Order: sequence, then C-alpha cells, then structure tokens
Amino acid sequence: MQELFRNARKVGTFPLRLLSRKNETGKSYFLFCPDKSHKRAVDRNRTKRLLKELVRTHLSQFPAGMDFAILAHIDFSKKSPEERETIFQSFFQKPQ
Repeated sequence: MQELFRNARKVGTFPLRLLSRKNETGKSYFLFCPDKSHKRAVDRNRTKRLLKELVRTHLSQFPAGMDFAILAHIDFSKKSPEERETIFQSFFQKPQ
C-alpha cells in the first residue's frame, strides 16, 4: 500500500483524487480513503459507500491489473448525485 502512495500516477483535483499503479496480479484492487476532513465515522462510511457505488457502476472503465486509491474530501459527499457523477467521470476524460 505504501508503494501505491509513493509511486502512483495521480489524477483529479479537489474534492476527489485517484492514484493508480500497475500490479502483478492481473486483477484490480481499490482502496477508498476519506481524508482527515471527515470528523465522524458516519461521514467516513457514507463517503466510502458513495465511492464504492461509483466504482461498481463504472468498473468496466478501469483497466485490469491496477491498484487504485481514491482520496475524498468531505465536500464530495455533500454534493448532489449529478455533481458526484461528473467529478468521478472526469477521471476518464483525456487531458487536453
């Protein structure tokens, strides 16, 4: 896990950031990380639930054989479902 944070490719901006790195297993693994702005466990769990659902619905867009860490600020969970979807979709858009 430390290797993921040290040598990862970083994508995204506030309030959501995606870190990715190749692994040797051929399977994708996900880590959901609410940051320190989440003061209560209820807020951290809600953010993780929202992220897991977004990953589940967009799983086909993630390449196989990668480790992913998704870092989220508390503001992410306070946004509307449409805004969360737009922010998450920005991970898959090509940089210009």
